[in-house]
Amino acid sequence: MGLFLQTALFPGCDEETARKTVETASKNSEFTIDLNKCQYANCYEGTQVLIVGDELGFDSLAKFLSDTAKNPVMLLYIYDDDFWGYDFYMGEEEDHFNTIPDYFGTITKREKQSLAGNPDILAGWFNIPDKEKISRYLLHWSDYEMDTLEFLGTAYPQDSYPYGEAWQMVDFAAQLGFFWPFDESEDIPALKPQFPTLSEILQNNIPSISKQPLLENYPIICKLPSAFSHEYIKKLLAEDGIENFHFKDKTPLEIIETANKYRFCVNRPDCDALCQRMAVLAAFCDFWMENISGSWRFLDRATYEPLFINYEKPTDVYVLRSRAAITDYSKNHRAIRDLERLQEIDSDNYMIYQQELDNWHHRQKQKQQELNNNFDSFMRQTKQKEDAIAEKEQKRLALILEKRRKRKEKKPK
Repeated sequence: MGLFLQTALFPGCDEETARKTVETASKNSEFTIDLNKCQYANCYEGTQVLIVGDELGFDSLAKFLSDTAKNPVMLLYIYDDDFWGYDFYMGEEEDHFNTIPDYFGTITKREKQSLAGNPDILAGWFNIPDKEKISRYLLHWSDYEMDTLEFLGTAYPQDSYPYGEAWQMVDFAAQLGFFWPFDESEDIPALKPQFPTLSEILQNNIPSISKQPLLENYPIICKLPSAFSHEYIKKLLAEDGIENFHFKDKTPLEIIETANKYRFCVNRPDCDALCQRMAVLAAFCDFWMENISGSWRFLDRATYEPLFINYEKPTDVYVLRSRAAITDYSKNHRAIRDLERLQEIDSDNYMIYQQELDNWHHRQKQKQQELNNNFDSFMRQTKQKEDAIAEKEQKRLALILEKRRKRKEKKPK
């Protein structure tokens, strides 16, 4: 028999309240809970409880815990080592997810959708600055072949467990701010080693997660120092304000979390100098973890450039180089703007930036040609459909006229 496990997350709730809630649930004959085996753990985000009993409680237990504690509760579960899911309740809001919704038999599309998970609901109750940080977990495994699941690997680079592994539940909970604290009590597979601290990364030149030389993929930051250079980050750590946070002793995930939280604590964070510098540091961490899109979003916060008012243009060539290098095509106008600014303030490397600008303009022409070809193809298909409809209509009218003619011929004179 595989593992049957359930753990309840109480965001923003103290341990005493969580204990009383679980004790109350144990007295309800609907649930089987062994209070002597239940375990509690405090974390920054709230309280996590490992609820042990003969049977899993699923949505009814989650609702009971939430109503009793008057607090949001997510009940995560692993069923027979085959799949994981959760049931979430808070007042009238609820959300449910199951990696294999049709495990026990065929279900309707509506039932399947009700088990698809809703990041928007969770983002309102958990510390999730960016719902994209959890959306990739909410995947129905039964929609894919096993070979495809294995090819997908983990939902995010920092995760320990891949798709198809029920312990992926632990990675999901960690993204909500609840890291697994019950290692000794359950036969949990080995977790991915804890990330090194920023100090260890800088001192030992620890490569990115895949151990591949990422900079080689980006010509600008391969040729010139940037905000991803270790020397730049060492100087940033010594700046006033940044130094007080002791970031060098934190892991990349902790730094990103701190930067996000600080952003929500200041007025007009886009203009706040310390918030901008934290964004650069967080971008370095995301880049190290190979989350390129996340890194770009942080670099986007590193400067303030309103479109409709006069404001000082950015002067940090290291930040501009990094941002211009990792910008994807959907933001090509931003890369071009950064490269043109670099040509203004760093004329010594004018030709390097011009080469990148030429590459962008070439890609734009290719994209426009592709769009033109797609448009021409669409118009041809549309014309063919219209011609086919017209031909069909013409045949229909001809048939009607022919029938009328024959009826007239048959009509006695």
